[in-house]
Parts: sequence; C-alpha cells; structure tokens
Amino acid sequence: MPRLNDRVALNNNGELGMPTHKHASLIMAVMLLLTAAAISLAQTARDESPRPAVQGDVIRASGKKHYEPTWESLAQHGAAPKWYQDAVFGIYFHWGVYSVPAFGSEKYPRDMYRQNSATNKHHCSTYGDPTKFGYHDFIPLFKAEKWNPDRWAALFKNAGADFAGSIGAHHDGFAMWDTAYSPYNSMDMGPRRDVVGEMAQAVRKQGMKVVTTFHNVRWDYYDAGRQLCPKGVGVNDPKLSGLYGPPHNAEDPMSESFREQGYNQVIEVIDKYRPDHLQFDGTTCENLGEDGKKKFLAHYFNAAEKWGKEVAVTRGYSSRHPYSPSPIWNKEVMISRVIPLSCSVQNVERHFPTIGQRTPWPDRQQATTPVPGFGYSHAAGREDKTPAQIHDSVNALVDGMVDVTSKNGVTLLSVAPKADGTLPDSQVQVLKKLGDWMRVNKEALHGTDCRTPCAAGTLRFTRKERYLYAIDLEKPSAPEVIPGVAPAPGSTIRMLGSDENLAWHQDGGNIVIEELPDPLPCDYAWAFKTRFSEATNEAQRTDRRRLGDGGHHTP
Repeated sequence: MPRLNDRVALNNNGELGMPTHKHASLIMAVMLLLTAAAISLAQTARDESPRPAVQGDVIRASGKKHYEPTWESLAQHGAAPKWYQDAVFGIYFHWGVYSVPAFGSEKYPRDMYRQNSATNKHHCSTYGDPTKFGYHDFIPLFKAEKWNPDRWAALFKNAGADFAGSIGAHHDGFAMWDTAYSPYNSMDMGPRRDVVGEMAQAVRKQGMKVVTTFHNVRWDYYDAGRQLCPKGVGVNDPKLSGLYGPPHNAEDPMSESFREQGYNQVIEVIDKYRPDHLQFDGTTCENLGEDGKKKFLAHYFNAAEKWGKEVAVTRGYSSRHPYSPSPIWNKEVMISRVIPLSCSVQNVERHFPTIGQRTPWPDRQQATTPVPGFGYSHAAGREDKTPAQIHDSVNALVDGMVDVTSKNGVTLLSVAPKADGTLPDSQVQVLKKLGDWMRVNKEALHGTDCRTPCAAGTLRFTRKERYLYAIDLEKPSAPEVIPGVAPAPGSTIRMLGSDENLAWHQDGGNIVIEELPDPLPCDYAWAFKTRFSEATNEAQRTDRRRLGDGGHHTP
C-alpha cells in the first residue's frame, strides 16, 4: 500500500494537490543542511504504520470557540450553520462495489449470502456459489473507467444543488477514499481513484459545499455470510477482515478494534478533505459509541473553527436508538436521539414525509430520497424511460422538495451511478429538468423562512423578508384562490418566471387571482410572489432555526 506521504493531500487552500518533485540540485542543497538526527527521524516516520488520527481527546482550535467532547459543550455549536439553513438541496451518490452486480439494491453484499433470497438466487445463477465467488471477487470488476468528477459536479450545480459530494463508505465497508486504515479502498483497489477527494475538489470548483456520508460501521452486516461460508473461507477468511470485519459469531460483541477503525476513518476524512457537511446513518453513529460520537464531533467542530468554516452534521436512526413519534404531529414525523438536536440535524431517509401537516417542524429536518434508487440496479436505473415517466419523476421530486422546504427542511438527493463511472441517462435527464425548474423558482425556496400555516390544500408557503411565496403543487387555473393571505396595499402579484402583473382582488381573507400567464413559465409547482406590510412581517416572522408550535398566522 502506498505510503501516507505519497498520497493525495490538501494544500493550504483546502484543495487537493499532488506531491511536487523538486529539482535534483535543490534536493542536494537541502540535504547538506540536514543533520543526521533529522534524517534519521524522518526515515523512522516514513516507516511507521499509520497512527490513530487523533492523539488525546480533541484538537485545539485557533478560533474563538473551543468544543469539549461533552454534550453540554457541543450544544454550543448549534444544529446547523446559516448556509445549511438557507440551502434547498444537495446531491450525493451510492456508488461502490455493489454497483457491479447491479441487482436488487445497494444491500447486495448482505443479501447475496441470504439463502433463497432473490439476490442469493440471482447470484448463484449468474456468478455461482457465494462461498466460491464472494463479494470481494467483484472488486476487480469495479473499474470506474469512464468517471469524470468534474462532469458530475457541473451536472449537480446545473440542477441547482447547494451542496454535493460522495458517499464515504456504505454498509459493505469498502472505502471510497484513499484511507490508511484499510487496504479495501478505491485508491488501492478497483478504480484506483480517490473518489471522495476528487469529488470534493470538483464540487468546490463549482462553488458548492461538500458533503461526505458514512454508513459503514456495521458489525453484523455479513452475519448471513458467516453462517454460510466455511471457516477460513470468504467472509470468514481472516485475510479479508479489512472488508468483512474480523471473523466472529453473531452473538459476539463488537470488537474495539473494529469500532476504532470506523472512528479513525471519520477523523481521517475530516482532516484530509475538510467537508462542510457530514451525514451519518444512525447505526454507524451508534456503533461509534457514546464517547466516539462526542469525540469526533468535538474534533470536527474545532477543526472547522481552525479552518474558518461553518459545518453541519446530519444523522438518521439505528435499531437500538430508533425514531420516537413526535408529540406534536403523527407518527411519520419522528425524532431520533442518536445525536442531540442541539448539535445535529435529523435525517429522514428513503422518502419525503407525506403527512398533510400545516405547521412547520420545530427543528430543521433533512429528507433523503433516491433518484430513482440508492444503489444502481438494472431494474431501478433502466434507461428506457419515456418522456412521460421522466416528467413524472421530476414532478415528484419538485413537489417533495417544495413540501420539505415549506416545513423547515432541506433535501438530500442520492443518484445511482454505474460501475463504469457513468450516470444512467434517465437520471441525467431528471437532474437537467430539475435544474430548469430551479432556475425559475429557486428564489421561493432558498434562504426562506417558514410560515404558519405552511400549507393549504395543494399550496405550500414560504417567506423571505417582505415577500410571501405561495407555491401550487397542482397546475393552476384562473381564478386561483390563495387562502388566508392579505397583501400590503398596492402590492402586485406575479408568477415566478413571468414579468406580468396579475389581476387580482381580495375576497375576505383570501386572494383571488383573476388571470394567469399564458403560457405558464414552467412545468411543475408554480410559485406566486407578493409583498406584505413591514409591520406584519416583523410581527409574524418565524425563526426557522427553532420554530415553536405557533398558531395560525396570516401575513
């Protein structure tokens, strides 16, 4: 495995750069100035195995703030910085060795060992007995030979994303960066590319924030394989423990060395790539342990102070620390305490919340949804979608993102690349059409506050300074009624994407818009914009960072 000092590293600007090679004469001059002791010390350092990424408790920050690994201290950081509060959505990708078989889902490495499952039957008929052709045998087939991170980043930017980045590692344990803590990584095997690092560089070129996600500290993930494979074979081969974890029985507790490896990899990514946003699934968070969670958060927050950055942490739930129903709304709005909300943001995975609530969430939430599935599979990622199917996919995404934003949320989209490093054309088309909509309407979502009520029928409301946006998820027709809204005297009403002042009148507490632009300026979720009085704006302003239950307010 390459030495640490031969690897891609960050330069002083926080960007990736390759090691430089000095002219031979300069090297000779410098060597003459070195003492024998310094030379010996440098040689010893090069020969050492990697040390844990953190020595002691936390790093010291050079900024004004310093965080200790206690929940009380970490709470001073707050749930999320302003850039995340203002953001509408980000994009990352589920990409890894599981993209090679491209069957079922990203959980192929687990399910291929589950006897008689659909994935197991597919594997046996396509590749043979999983005890003879194991998950690790797919690694040489994961080549990413067509991958162009700059092209992906430009596509994400064009779609309107505020932040983007790579998955760090999924449940399978294969790291998508140049890690010193496992040989099973995308730099030393498979693509032989530093996916996390190269993607971070490409994203920053586009002016977006960088997100990296972790889903990998899974002690029991290969339990079915441990039962299926004989001792010393496949999942139970100690030589493959860097991928599968050390051989163990299902009832054995997680080894501290396995937990420590996961922790050190998180710290390594923080220090090496300086992400603006870390996303964790709840099980990975939980498996880092209570002390591990507090230590990596303190390290991250202190490092950000040193870099002069504002950073965000989002997290889901675990089976040992599940969501609990909200006392305010119904069961679909749930809170997980895997990390306190005082220093993190709740992530709801795999869907947009569909409940018809009219009150914003009291805390910032993140909804993660795939386009069209988390891991690429031939079924979910088929490229023969009709224009009508593409339209329906974009419409569903737009409606979900508008709904989430109106309720004090941000969206994280996941795309599903192929093993060769290309995105299916259907996903590219969806993102392009999403970008077309965002260029017209993002104003109604980015940097907005929440309004109570946030919804009325098919309408969703946001507000920004003295302006109110009413976004109709259904195609509007005149007369369009917007209930519970009273614009300031002399206000105009326009639909975003049109310069036309629309004729309207007040009918009690409702706006009635008498005519609409023809043609309508976009194909999904049409946004009306109007102004209300400064006095009303100040009185009814809602702080999206910590919304209360609130009552019924109309501007």
